[in-house]
Amino acid sequence: MKRFGLLMLLVWASVAAMAQRNVLEARLRSNIYLNVYANKTNCYIGEPIIVTYKLYSSLESVSEVSKDPEFAGFDIRDLITSGDGMVSRETVNGESFDVHTIRKVQLTPRETGRLELDPMVINNRIRLVDGSGNRSSLLDGIDDNLPLRNGEYRMTIASVPIAITVNDAPANAAPTVYNGAVGDFKMNVHLSKINFTPGERGSLQISISGAGDFGQVVQPAVEWPRDIVVYPASVQEQYNRNSKTGPGTKVFTIPFTAGKVGSYTIMPIRFSYFDLKQNRYNTINNPPITFYSREPGAARPGPDRSNITVERNEGLGMLLIGLGIVALLLLVWLLIRRSKSKRAVRSAAPPKVQPAPVPVVSPPVSQPAATVEMLLQPAENAVSKSGNAFYGLLKQGMIQYFEQRYQVAAALFNRSALKESMSRRNVPEAFQNEVFNTLTEIEMNIYSAGGMDNDRIRLLEKTRAVLNKL
Repeated sequence: MKRFGLLMLLVWASVAAMAQRNVLEARLRSNIYLNVYANKTNCYIGEPIIVTYKLYSSLESVSEVSKDPEFAGFDIRDLITSGDGMVSRETVNGESFDVHTIRKVQLTPRETGRLELDPMVINNRIRLVDGSGNRSSLLDGIDDNLPLRNGEYRMTIASVPIAITVNDAPANAAPTVYNGAVGDFKMNVHLSKINFTPGERGSLQISISGAGDFGQVVQPAVEWPRDIVVYPASVQEQYNRNSKTGPGTKVFTIPFTAGKVGSYTIMPIRFSYFDLKQNRYNTINNPPITFYSREPGAARPGPDRSNITVERNEGLGMLLIGLGIVALLLLVWLLIRRSKSKRAVRSAAPPKVQPAPVPVVSPPVSQPAATVEMLLQPAENAVSKSGNAFYGLLKQGMIQYFEQRYQVAAALFNRSALKESMSRRNVPEAFQNEVFNTLTEIEMNIYSAGGMDNDRIRLLEKTRAVLNKL
């Protein structure tokens, strides 16, 4: 009977201790807990999702991850780990918490179906009694015999599991250049320069930016011209770890050596991905890129020289006709003046006065003007610079050209003055329209901060051709 009573006493004590432990842990779990966030729970195969684990605590505690999720069925890229020390301060329901980002990962599903993210488990040592023996208010109503180790209570917390539904991509056929990238991407192609000497090394840079799994982004194929030697590419990646979508950039830099003298064209480069916004496969490309290999000091290619010669000869002929008309008018004026002088002598018979000599004005000695190449060289040097500096220098080169050749003062430069000057010099209407169209395109790029490098090269060559025609 005594044994039974002792046994019942032990059972009661155990139940009471368990009840008190449950009360304490319920209080603690409202002050320290682990949350998990996923930016989406439905996705396509190959579409990355971002999952973040955060520990919220308003207590003095030491925490340690005892079990990481396995992420079965996913490719994993860590964005933030506990070693990064990402800590912030948040207020939840009027109470202030220290928020520790334990882990942030980008997960890319490799298979379709229902995939589950299993829980993360964390062990915590929570201080409830300080060094002076002062007890935390969380222990109010809790017996002193509750087991504590050095004033600390040990408790395990875990995140909830999350189910992710992974769907097949739409059935429409993927492009032949598709390599599995899923997301929202942009591509920019940049050439280090456009003029080379034979054997000089340059580089082609392909930048792919956006949101998605960059592990699936591989170097797009490049159709290189003959006589170009290509070297292994270098790859750089950058990511915004704090974003909810994990955006980034992947840059492929491909060195090459320009071949023999001539012009070379790299055909459009294509990159395909599954577009999440439009729910379909998408292929982006760039316009063809032309560059030149020239001997040192060789002139840049321009428009057809035979046409320029004809145009210049026609202009010279018109100038000679104009000078002849001016000379004829001057001769008639001199004859009329001489006739009037003779009549005045006969009527008044004054002392004979010799007529004043007509001053002869020598034509000014023209200074050698800068060539089109010289005026456009600053713009060519700025082709690869960011912003609208290239377009500003290109417009400045045009203004300097018209100031030197057509005497349109740079300080007073406007379209009306330019049209009047060109019309006075009998510049054909079609050439005038080319000038104004080119000027309009340059100004539009100035106000819109410019475009890609290959568009700049095209506009530079167009400007050079227009000015060489005048």
